[in-house]
Amino acid sequence: MRWLTAVPLALVALLPLSAAPAEADTHEIIHQAFAAAEGWADRLADRADDFAAAAHDAVIIGGIIVSQNRNAISGGAVGCTLGAATGMGSTVALAVPTGGATIAATPNAMMLGCALGAAGGATLGHQLDYPSGR
Repeated sequence: MRWLTAVPLALVALLPLSAAPAEADTHEIIHQAFAAAEGWADRLADRADDFAAAAHDAVIIGGIIVSQNRNAISGGAVGCTLGAATGMGSTVALAVPTGGATIAATPNAMMLGCALGAAGGATLGHQLDYPSGR
């Protein structure tokens, strides 16, 4: 579909020629412009194929990495969730005896809980991914 944009661009480039008096070689100029536009579109299509091949390779390599470390990744995600919930629960539970003073610290406690939980979960998951060590 990229060639569809090249054709109108070629026609716009030839627009000043339409105001000139008709000459015998105008027809030939139009054919040359279309040939140039087709060549340009073909080069873009080749580059698009190269980009698609590179993206395909990146997806395969990324899939291999995720497959090899799936327990560490899921352990980090679950650990972050549980750590953030623990941080929120502790600040909310302490809000009653402190008169709500800990509510302002809830985002920080959730962030710290997520970080610690993710680190712990990823460590445990890594041990499952590589039982003999790495």
